[in-house]
Amino acid sequence: MQTLRPRGAYTTELHRLNPVTSLTTSRYNGSCYIQPCPRIISKGPAPRSSSSLASKWKRFIHPEGQPYFVLYNDEFSVVTEASPEEVETKTQILDSLRIIKSELRHHDIKVPPRCELFLQLEEDRSVCNYYFVDHVSKGLFWLEDMGTELLDLPSAVSPSHLERALEKVYWYHIELFPMHHEPHDQGLSQIVDDLSSIIYHAQADMPTSRTSTFPYTADICKHFSRLLSRKSGQRIDGYMLCYGARLASAIVNQRFATFHEQQSDQLDRLQEMYPGDVPEHRWLSTVANLALWGIPGHYNTLLEDLYMNEHVYADRWTHFMSLCLVDWTSSMSWTLTVLIASMLLANLPGGTISTAIPTVLSCGVSIAFASCLHLRHSPLAKASASIRARYLRRARSTPVGFLPSAVVFSLPKAAYVWAVGFLFAQILFIASRSVSKLFAFIAASFLAVLLLFVLWVISPEGAVASLFRFLFTSYVAHMYSRAAREDQSIA
Repeated sequence: MQTLRPRGAYTTELHRLNPVTSLTTSRYNGSCYIQPCPRIISKGPAPRSSSSLASKWKRFIHPEGQPYFVLYNDEFSVVTEASPEEVETKTQILDSLRIIKSELRHHDIKVPPRCELFLQLEEDRSVCNYYFVDHVSKGLFWLEDMGTELLDLPSAVSPSHLERALEKVYWYHIELFPMHHEPHDQGLSQIVDDLSSIIYHAQADMPTSRTSTFPYTADICKHFSRLLSRKSGQRIDGYMLCYGARLASAIVNQRFATFHEQQSDQLDRLQEMYPGDVPEHRWLSTVANLALWGIPGHYNTLLEDLYMNEHVYADRWTHFMSLCLVDWTSSMSWTLTVLIASMLLANLPGGTISTAIPTVLSCGVSIAFASCLHLRHSPLAKASASIRARYLRRARSTPVGFLPSAVVFSLPKAAYVWAVGFLFAQILFIASRSVSKLFAFIAASFLAVLLLFVLWVISPEGAVASLFRFLFTSYVAHMYSRAAREDQSIA
């Protein structure tokens, strides 16, 4: 088995090369402090060129405002965010470039046309991150064999599947550095037409398939189509390339997650692609559903579908969070009504405070949990993809799945239902003091039968029905054995 060389294998006394991908950029994570000060405006017209760089270095500005620099060589161009206007930085960049060229000759690696090299110095300036970009194959490559785990890339099921992972980081590189590409570049000029075809198909697919695997809704696709149609047949500039690369990266990432072009392609959001863990302690789910009126089973199903294959769709997450927030808000409103009614009944003739205690406790549980859940999950309604995935990953337990979260989500409505039941019991208790005992017994029996029927309907997988069948068969078997013993004694 071939062993992979660890990171930072190519070193000098003061320098080390570190293979990375475009995902390791620190552009959006770094922080710096600036101190503006008064400046002198020179007399006369402004100079025609404000750059002190040599002719081979070119400075470009990203649409978001980040400057970057490109060094044009005969073999390949070099892209970096480190400013070569600083002598020390320029020296270290060129030293890294010399090391890489030496390693290319040593390993007899021919860099094909339309490739570029990315270099980025770490903060301590002793490490230089690098990767090569191939605009023809739309991928990245390095000076050595690299494992996906060393590059923080996801595992793949085939070489073609791995190509999609490399294509995603390729488009992310284009998104970060879009301004220096030639407008007539054939490989990049097709991005508008390609994206338009993909978006048009998705826009037609979404209304006819409620479980489409495309990452955007039909309304968002319509918005994308309008933006892309404005650039159809026109010159592709850096601004359009930045936007198109961001959209292409998201689509390629989704295709990688759904095993696009593979024999085991995921064609439906609810299609399970990984072997699922069998939940342990299934009796806990049965008990929870019986105690909470079957509501945990509903929430558990929603959560399992939402996190199918450990992937979260933005529209489904938003719909689920909106459903939960509305459910908890309505539970609070109806629970307050039941609480007020119970307190009024306790003050009627024949009523006592003790008869209202179960109702008050149930209402308190419902209001308290609904308030806490609403406060905790309101900011999550429009959370980012990473926050959504992290939340569901933490909420899922290996032994019982999403059952703990489903139980907590169910408490506001389940406690409200219990409060309604206790309110009816309170009414019967007060009414029994003014009506006959027989009528009160019949009414209580009717409510008991109604409760058993509700439990029968909401019980998961017929748990209550199975219990009743077990009790009935046990009773019949007991009566039959008793009759058989009596017949034997008579004989």
